Amino acid sequence: MSAIPFVSDQPAVQVHSSLRQSLKAVEKAQQCAVLWFAEIMRRQLYRELGYSSINQYARKKLGFSKTRTGDFIRLAGRLEKLPAVREAMTSGELGYTKAREIVGIATPETEDEWLKAAKKPRRELAREVKRVKLAAKVDPNQIELLPDAPTVVAPKELPVRFQVDLTPEQEARRAALVERLHKLGGIPNNKAELMLDALAALIETKEKAPRGALVSRPPIQIHVHEKEGRMFVQTDSGERELGRADAERMKCDAAVCTQGGRNTTTIPPRVRREVLARDGHHCQAPGCGRTRFLEVHHTIPRSRGGTNQPENLITLCAACHRLWHERGGGAKIMSRPAAPEPF
Repeated sequence: MSAIPFVSDQPAVQVHSSLRQSLKAVEKAQQCAVLWFAEIMRRQLYRELGYSSINQYARKKLGFSKTRTGDFIRLAGRLEKLPAVREAMTSGELGYTKAREIVGIATPETEDEWLKAAKKPRRELAREVKRVKLAAKVDPNQIELLPDAPTVVAPKELPVRFQVDLTPEQEARRAALVERLHKLGGIPNNKAELMLDALAALIETKEKAPRGALVSRPPIQIHVHEKEGRMFVQTDSGERELGRADAERMKCDAAVCTQGGRNTTTIPPRVRREVLARDGHHCQAPGCGRTRFLEVHHTIPRSRGGTNQPENLITLCAACHRLWHERGGGAKIMSRPAAPEPF
């Protein structure tokens, strides 16, 4: 079903009929858009398109506002946990409007019952959802928004597992905080990056440093050693080898310690400060704008004759910098700072 092209001065019955059909077309289009968005998010296809996060992709590639990005992420995240609801939407059995009503309350155990309830008129369904929320004293904002996604692992690079057990009350608080952060927009979709951002924010608070002040320090505060062309780092789980993309990041912007010699930096500190200030202490990858874990990247690699001149340098966050090296230069990147986009 498609929308009826607008023609003015039609009879009332024809205008009403055209409006109803157009509204149904809008509903169908919204339903398809959410399913396609969920596919992009579930399979992390935004990375293949050159973006390091679903937020960055939605804001820059789709032109979404902060609010619309958060809405799509929330709905797509819930559909990932509700396979029956997702299947009903895919088959057309469940429309977009009713899906929005039930995803905030349904669970994997109750989704079949909610699909039956969704066969009722929308007003009745909305009343039923509201009644159940009040009866259970459920906060509709306390929902999981960041589904687990497969980690993209570079060759020879094994992930380090970090697990935290939460009480039900702690999980409710965590989910509510993530919900509020998504409404503010621009937070990492990756759980590991989100945790690191939170720890960095806590350090800034404890040190009474303004946001972004820590980025003037060299970005690599961990000890990495190179052995036979391979790079390693010490973790609580023992020594681990870095993947190719992270190893190349380190060589872009790091302090190099030589046994018995003076420490040097891959980019002179004065130049690094100049580039960060020029870029406003924000990641310059389209749609990103993060202000933590900033690194300076060589647009033309030094291995191909690139220099440390400011015009060859650009500010990227660690996630965007890693993606650029993973894709061998195929990620989206600006050649100069861009003006903030209107929301």
